[in-house]
Amino acid sequence: MAGYSGSRLEILDRLLALGAEVPEGRLWTLDPKSLRFKHGETLAELKVPYHMGGEDEKCVEEAVLGLVSVLSKRYDPKKEGAESAVHLPIGLLKEKTFRTDLFISDSLEKDTATFALSGVPYIDSAILSNWLGSEGHGRRLVKWVHEYFGKMMKEEARTDVDERTAYLALLAVINTVRKKKEKAKGFRIKGLSYERLDLITGLVIFLTLRTSLSWFFKKLKTSGASSYNPAAELLLSSALVPKSFLAIPASLVSTTLNPYGISAEAFDALGGVLPAIYDAASAEELLSRSVRAVGGNNEVNEVVQAQANINRFRQESLAYLSEIDQPGSDAQSTLYELYNEDRLIKNFLSDHKSIANLSAALEEVRKNHVKDQHRAEKLESFLDFLAGFRKSVFGSFFKGPRKAEEITGVIQGYYACALDNHVERNAGPMRTCLADRREEYKHNLLVDEYNRGRLYRFSTDDRPALKTLAVEEEGQLFIDMKDFSRKTLNVKEIAMADFMREHFYTPILNAASRYAVGTGVTANERGIRLTNLPGDAAIFSGGVTNLVALAKDIQQIIRGYREELLKRLPPKRDDEVLEEVHRRFAARKDALRQKRAELNESMARNEAGIETRLVALGEEEHRLENTYREELEAAIKGELEAGLYIAYGAKAENMVIETREDFSGPVSVSIGGKINEASRGTFRNPLVRAKLERSLENEKSRRRNKAIRYPFDVYIDRVFSIKVPTELDSAFEKLLTSHRETNVKAMSQVVANEFLGDINRIISGEPFSNLRVISATTDIYNKGEVLSINALEAYMKEGRGLKWFFRKTVRTSELCPSIQEEFFIPFDPLDLWFSLDPVKGVDRVEAFCKVGEVIFKGFEATTPMVVYEIINPEGDFFKALVKNHFQQWLDESKAEQRLTEKA
Repeated sequence: MAGYSGSRLEILDRLLALGAEVPEGRLWTLDPKSLRFKHGETLAELKVPYHMGGEDEKCVEEAVLGLVSVLSKRYDPKKEGAESAVHLPIGLLKEKTFRTDLFISDSLEKDTATFALSGVPYIDSAILSNWLGSEGHGRRLVKWVHEYFGKMMKEEARTDVDERTAYLALLAVINTVRKKKEKAKGFRIKGLSYERLDLITGLVIFLTLRTSLSWFFKKLKTSGASSYNPAAELLLSSALVPKSFLAIPASLVSTTLNPYGISAEAFDALGGVLPAIYDAASAEELLSRSVRAVGGNNEVNEVVQAQANINRFRQESLAYLSEIDQPGSDAQSTLYELYNEDRLIKNFLSDHKSIANLSAALEEVRKNHVKDQHRAEKLESFLDFLAGFRKSVFGSFFKGPRKAEEITGVIQGYYACALDNHVERNAGPMRTCLADRREEYKHNLLVDEYNRGRLYRFSTDDRPALKTLAVEEEGQLFIDMKDFSRKTLNVKEIAMADFMREHFYTPILNAASRYAVGTGVTANERGIRLTNLPGDAAIFSGGVTNLVALAKDIQQIIRGYREELLKRLPPKRDDEVLEEVHRRFAARKDALRQKRAELNESMARNEAGIETRLVALGEEEHRLENTYREELEAAIKGELEAGLYIAYGAKAENMVIETREDFSGPVSVSIGGKINEASRGTFRNPLVRAKLERSLENEKSRRRNKAIRYPFDVYIDRVFSIKVPTELDSAFEKLLTSHRETNVKAMSQVVANEFLGDINRIISGEPFSNLRVISATTDIYNKGEVLSINALEAYMKEGRGLKWFFRKTVRTSELCPSIQEEFFIPFDPLDLWFSLDPVKGVDRVEAFCKVGEVIFKGFEATTPMVVYEIINPEGDFFKALVKNHFQQWLDESKAEQRLTEKA
């Protein structure tokens, strides 16, 4: 199906699949319950206060008035500049032409011009080229449409409710166009009545918005943007109809050129015999039944055939004028005169002499294009059509070629018009529910109402369409710098406060200022604020998206701090210290293993005294392992690391404490469980890290590869310890003072019995909380960037419409061999989340990996918190995942999404 009518029937096909909500108009009806703010609870009472952004309204106004200015220069050039309040500078306007090679091939502007030339009267390519040109007001409108609906689709994707924000934004745009057309209402152009001026400006603006919106959704869909929503595309595409833009809707279908290719006479005739628009399962079925109905009624058939001939004449005329337009030729003059009015074309096709004259003129033109096959074919098609209206030997006229597709084209126009009328009957009243406050309120009141969340503001800038009244939850970012402050203090020549101010405090605060909350109209409800700066730590609160961005900035700052500090410290690196510990104890362990092997051989030979020597060897091995672990922990504690943790939940409670005037001013305090969680999440438990280092060293030995690495900056594991039961506290105190051997043995026996009892409880499946002497805690070693599961979910929610998120669970054995060989991954499978953010044609990828579950100290009564690490995008593991797996996993997630949408 080609042309405007064909595209509307394609939309009708999709609408028919939706069922009852389309015939009843519910698709285009606002639901007061779904709106984030409104006045009135029922549709009869509904009012949605809004205003357009200042620059956005100016763009629409200049598009309307710029088009009026071009039309004035074409039809009334002497009047140009007489009414400066309406006229805008438009530059040079070329002579009238229908040539479409004025536009870049396969461009949005050419697409718009093609629809306009075939559906808008009294317009031409020169007018459209001026208005849609690089400096034209129409070109700016096209660009604005992409930015405007791009923002609205993202905002709709992020809202928690089922509000159709983009649809509200479309209704607001239509209202704004209608308002700006009123501004030019009193302006008169010689040769164009107000009715014609209204028709031209309304249809050109409509077709420009329609084509721009179509290209916008096509680009959004092909880019894989997460804000793309096929339901929203169908709603907006179907809701955009010509009559919405006209002050005199009845003038659309009269005897003048229009997008439907149908006159009022043909529309009324078809309305009496065709099935209702929703009385079929598909558009194809509807057309098939309609063709049969028209064929069975001679009177209607004659009207339809006459309209089909008019449409065919216009089609051939436009094909000729857009390719061969020759100024001053007889053919051009005739076609210019006839093209816009059905009545003139109908009379022309009944006049044998006029047809003969035009045919002769076209024959003369054809002589000049004999070698141009493309143009020759255009001329041949036009002449063949005109030949069908020749005079017969009986003195009557043939009625032209009766092609089924031409009759079908008229029927398509009828149903396209009927669909648009149905949409306007339902969407039109919704526009009246939107109350534009710009004319009613002064600027300060607009700002105040917007800041209070009582006014929608539709714009292309960064401000949300509607501010939320209150934010009940927020993120908390904690950054721990204890390693840095301790090392800084150890360097005698450094003034610790000055050094940290220069390399820590100032850079971090400067970075945070880029994501600040702001004030007034520019206030960002997802912005962040500094909550506290307690010496060698910092706490920031606010939207998770901005906190994640700040965390990445802080890691860059920390790297700079580390480099500056290492210049003042001994040159030995942390990894060198750890390697030295491993190397020093490896030789001693090998010697003990050799000694045990020799004793085992002696035992096999039944030599005397071997058991005693084996016990002594066991004690020596135990002492060596303890010493190894202690030195490993000491080396870890000497590292220069910093951990960041982002928690999410209920907002912290802020209070101001008044103090005595002679002591200090008011003190602001923030108290919240999520701040405490974030601070616990930055802990670096050396026992956990030591356990990882021993596992990693064992893996290196097993694989005989010293280059194997742990790919993450965070590790979570269980740590065991032995505690003395509380009822033995007093007995233990007496033991420390008496030093009696009998008490020692008795105490040892009691603890041993309790230990054995705990082991049996573990075997029987009892929880660790029931144990008496064995203590098991899960703790974290964090030198990277971590989010709680709540923070990750909030991050994905805030990023909906901006980024594509997908989850991938993969076993380590499924990773490419190079990753398996290079890295030690102690947990299996990997639970990963990815985000894709196309920024200026470049795909920006983020990866998050579940590193475990942990119950932080002070939160023992809660369920374990699942935490994810933000995988370092500069790290080899991240790069390997992106290089070897990401695209395949992305394609799989999008395929799954398409299947879900179809279902």
